[in-house]
Amino acid sequence: MSIQSNLEQAANGLQMMSESDYPFTYVCTEAKVIDNDLVLKIAAKPQGTPIEQTTIEHLLRNMTDASSGSVSPQVANQFQNLAATLKSELSNLTVYRVGEVQVDVFILGLTKEGNVAGMRTKLIET
Repeated sequence: MSIQSNLEQAANGLQMMSESDYPFTYVCTEAKVIDNDLVLKIAAKPQGTPIEQTTIEHLLRNMTDASSGSVSPQVANQFQNLAATLKSELSNLTVYRVGEVQVDVFILGLTKEGNVAGMRTKLIET
């Protein structure tokens, strides 16, 4: 299976939970280096838009822990599988949060071929 198929299968049915829920969609570029300029370009945001980097563990912390009460054990397992699939398919995995209030989230890394790929979603934080 392709990286895209593996990631889409792992994310199938999952929604990023915030004040509104958004699906995960696949992102792939020909770029070989992940930097803020690339992230802004993918997000279609202007220079100067706030960007914050974090980890996949931090991003999904409430969705991978069923004891938090936020998700069922089944959903927690699905999010754990998504994180594991991202880590196995991509190297140098980093989460980029772009903007404020309506935050575009990119979980990006490098494929075995050296291209930038990953998943995107959105958070609403008021």
